[in-house]
Amino acid sequence: MKQLAICSLAVVLALSACQGNKNSGNTLSDSSLVANTDGNDSSVAASTDSTLLVRENFERINAIKDWDKIDSAQVHESTEGGVATYYFKNNKLELIKARNYGEGGYSLQDMYLKDDKLSFVFEQQYNYNTHIIDPKFDMDKTKKAGEVRYYFMNDKLFNLIATDKENEKYLKEDPRTDTLMLHLFNQLIKVKDNGYDPKGISE
Repeated sequence: MKQLAICSLAVVLALSACQGNKNSGNTLSDSSLVANTDGNDSSVAASTDSTLLVRENFERINAIKDWDKIDSAQVHESTEGGVATYYFKNNKLELIKARNYGEGGYSLQDMYLKDDKLSFVFEQQYNYNTHIIDPKFDMDKTKKAGEVRYYFMNDKLFNLIATDKENEKYLKEDPRTDTLMLHLFNQLIKVKDNGYDPKGISE
C-alpha cells in the first residue's frame, strides 16, 4: 500500500519536475469528507458548504454535452509526454483533461474549473506490467493503481479522497500535494494562453 502512496505522489512530482528538463460517470463521494476541524463547528459547516459547491459545479459541468469549442495541446510535464484537452462553453473554459505518460504507467487528471480557478480534480493512475522498453511490456496488462479526488476552494486544497486509505493519509500529510497539483493546472493554463503551444512552458 505504501508503494501506491509513493507512486501517487511521484506522479505529481514527475509532472512538475519534468517541466524544465469523458468522466460523466464519475461521482463525488459523500463518505470521508472530513476536514481537519479540531472540534470547531463553524469549520465543519464551512467544509460542508465548500463540498456542496464543488459537487454542484462538478455536476453542472458533467451535464454539458454540447461543448462550443474543444482544443488540445501536446504537453511535456512527464517523461513520456502527454496531451491536454480544453473544453469551452459560452467562451469560458470549464474543463481540462490531461493525460500524462511515464515509463512505468500513466495518469489521467480531469480538472474542473469554477470562476476560472481549479475546483475539483479526478485523478486516475495506471501501472504498466513492466517498463516500456522491457520486451515483456504488454499494454493489455496495464492495471489501475488507484483514484484520487482533490477538492479546491480559492486556490486551496481543503480535502482529498483516495481509493486507498494509506495513500490518502500519505497525500494529506505531504505539504507538497496541493501546490504540485496547482502547479500542473497553472502550467496547462499557460499553455492555453500561449496559443496551445507548450514551447517555453511545458517542454
